[in-house]
Amino acid sequence: MNNLYESKNYDLTFRGILSNNIFKMYTNNDIINISSEISFDINADYASSINYFAASILGGISHNIVSQSKQHNIDIEELEGKIHLNLKNPLSLIGVKGYNEEPKIKSCDITYYLYADFDEHSLLKFCNTSLNKSFIYNTLKHVIKFNIKFILIE
Repeated sequence: MNNLYESKNYDLTFRGILSNNIFKMYTNNDIINISSEISFDINADYASSINYFAASILGGISHNIVSQSKQHNIDIEELEGKIHLNLKNPLSLIGVKGYNEEPKIKSCDITYYLYADFDEHSLLKFCNTSLNKSFIYNTLKHVIKFNIKFILIE
């Protein structure tokens, strides 16, 4: 059995700086600008932490499913996803008097629409099993209630 640290771990380190009310996180090849934790302004033209969080959940699971499908010779031609986050106690976050409960994400509903030339029952079973290989999903499933549906488009 291989006991090398790298055989069981992959470490990532990022650096970020807050300047002029914009947090810049530096990745290996990019800079991610975050203007706030969350914006309640539906017309905001900037991305908040919650936008990136939702994108990482939806995108991370999507990429995992496609990656797993290639390993199992399943051709997923198209995949589209929709995510709905239920945020509890948002008024506490913005400092409304009388609201002191902790703001948090209570649940996450995701629907994926897949187009694949594959048996529906087998594809849905495969997608649900693929979740076991997702870093994002496995990290969050114990703290956020997930409801994930897969729908085959014919």
